[in-house]
Amino acid sequence: MHTINSAGKTAAFIVAVLLAARPLCFAEQDNNTVGAHELFNMPIEDLMEVSYVSSASRQPQKIGQLTVPVTVITAEDIHYSGLTSVADILQFAPGVDVLRIDRDRYAVGIHGLHGTLSERTTLLIDGRPADNPVYGGPDFQGLPVMIEDIERIEIIRSPASASWGASALNGIINIVTKKPQDVQGTFASTTVGGFGDSYTQLRTAQKQDNWTWRASGGYQNTVSSDDAIGDDARYISTRPALNPFMGFDNFSANDFARITRFDSEADYADSGPTKFGMGLGYSHVEGGNTEYGGYFPDKNIREDHIRSFTRLEHQFDDGTSAHFQWSGKFWNANWPSISQFNTAENQFETQFNLPEIDNHLISFGADFKWDHIATGRDTPQQAYAEGEPFDEYTTGVFVIDRLKLTDRLTLEGQFRAEDYTGTESDWAGRLSALYALDEKHDNIIRFSAAKAYRAPLVIIRKSSSNMFEVAPDFFLYNVSVPHNLQNEETTSLEAGYWGKLTDKFIIELDSYYQRYEKMIGYSATVNPMGQTFVVADNIAGASICGSDLQLTYKEKYGSLSAWYSYNDFKFDIDQQDFKAFRPARHKTGLTGRLFLSDGWVANAQYRFTNTTPRNPWNGVNAPCSHRLDLALSKSFDKDKCEIMVGVQDVFNTTHDPIIESIQFTGHETPGRTFFVRLQFKF
Repeated sequence: MHTINSAGKTAAFIVAVLLAARPLCFAEQDNNTVGAHELFNMPIEDLMEVSYVSSASRQPQKIGQLTVPVTVITAEDIHYSGLTSVADILQFAPGVDVLRIDRDRYAVGIHGLHGTLSERTTLLIDGRPADNPVYGGPDFQGLPVMIEDIERIEIIRSPASASWGASALNGIINIVTKKPQDVQGTFASTTVGGFGDSYTQLRTAQKQDNWTWRASGGYQNTVSSDDAIGDDARYISTRPALNPFMGFDNFSANDFARITRFDSEADYADSGPTKFGMGLGYSHVEGGNTEYGGYFPDKNIREDHIRSFTRLEHQFDDGTSAHFQWSGKFWNANWPSISQFNTAENQFETQFNLPEIDNHLISFGADFKWDHIATGRDTPQQAYAEGEPFDEYTTGVFVIDRLKLTDRLTLEGQFRAEDYTGTESDWAGRLSALYALDEKHDNIIRFSAAKAYRAPLVIIRKSSSNMFEVAPDFFLYNVSVPHNLQNEETTSLEAGYWGKLTDKFIIELDSYYQRYEKMIGYSATVNPMGQTFVVADNIAGASICGSDLQLTYKEKYGSLSAWYSYNDFKFDIDQQDFKAFRPARHKTGLTGRLFLSDGWVANAQYRFTNTTPRNPWNGVNAPCSHRLDLALSKSFDKDKCEIMVGVQDVFNTTHDPIIESIQFTGHETPGRTFFVRLQFKF
């Protein structure tokens, strides 16, 4: 890795000056704008926090009174960062591990256990499932969601199966989008990067009678690492003896991406107690293929992704609120080096929130999910699910009860039972106690115990593939169909403190111990002919303990936040495989923002990540890294026009190869890049 040079030192000095400086004067107030000017009109309490979070207990709750550790990335954070990738944005949040595998793929996880095809962290969009139903895990690049349509990102840094079901083993990431009534008018944005990357979005939102609607379209182009770095890009192999079979000398970084997105939402509401909403999103992805398990066909990937929903909400006369919704997720993909699949997922969900009764606030509901899955393959190397096509069903019921025992002491219990035809029935739960140390509830301590689980998905339970054909129908590596896989399980003990030390200064401290059982990984045996047979199995358990500390200071002229995360992860047995990276032991971050005069805003954010340990079965450690992003924006005509210039990843010209557990090769990726962004509101 090429690290700090004179430009990096200069940038570090600029950051120090920005964070220490005070604005010369404030801009004039204008209540009709939504940019830097409006922020000066907001009460300091509103500046300090997003008032409510919906992901912790499936209904709005005020930050500071949550039973789980939560990080919220606001629309302001997203906007002034200048970033155009959700995964890039997440790396500046405490407790989140992010590795950029190549220019179009990221490994993202909460407290580790992350990989591009790892499903121990659940991704939601407005509370609706957004994971890949075959492989699991978040695919941020291909989602039909555009950056400037995101209202906030809620990150639950704790097992969340009691609220959201299987695969929320370590937590959830919920992308909450902007409602049509909040973005009325027309909006256009385009960002151009120094390598030739581009990101363009066009949105219009209108109101007519009782209807409000929003429609957004966008196009993203990401050039390959070879095009960005040039002929000097470095490649490595973790299996040099197999290089001739892989064609290693002929590899190229074919990691470009071209993504077209569309997203829409419409709401109907009159003066009555019933509201109706619906939405439709679509994305088309064309990208370069990559090597998996030593197989690297010279073919591009293709994906088509459709998301849709309808939602009915009603407020009853006795104060009970309820909603019923259907959501659909339809995915067609051809990944030449991995698999082909076509899926249709339909989920029906209902939830009731009762009015307060004897100091109880109770929510309960049920959901039913139907997955229709078909897989295929052109070559033996592609993974293929035996017995396809097939249907799998998941039925879940949940209840959440929040009991206010005294003015200062609150208990909350969450319970969920789920039946999954693919594996087995299971349950998850959480019991929490909140105690306010003062009458104003400005200082609150939290204690929790939780159980969660992860159900192995189709590609783990039913797939087979072959690698390294050294003779006709003779493969060195053979992935076999496993038998009787059980759910992974985890239990956790947590303690936290949230304190508003002054009207401008907040501190959050969360510590945890988490125990994993029956972790799924791959074991291998070799026959006398030299063939290796790999099969998934519940190998053993593991444990992790850690803490996340976050400090936030906000003034009318700007903000400063700092955080530190520590994780200590240990296996039960040596060289235990679990198909993901372990968490980096140390991570820290710093973000500073200044609202200057005349519509100027300066933003700087920094993150340090310690060495990320590899999966013991394969791969290499991801080296420690520093990242510094700088951005400066200027708004014109009462925030109707904005121009931003910036530089991302100041300290690094390139990054060392990152190799996942299912890969044998890797290549350098580009680092430092300058960008320009133009935005208009009509």
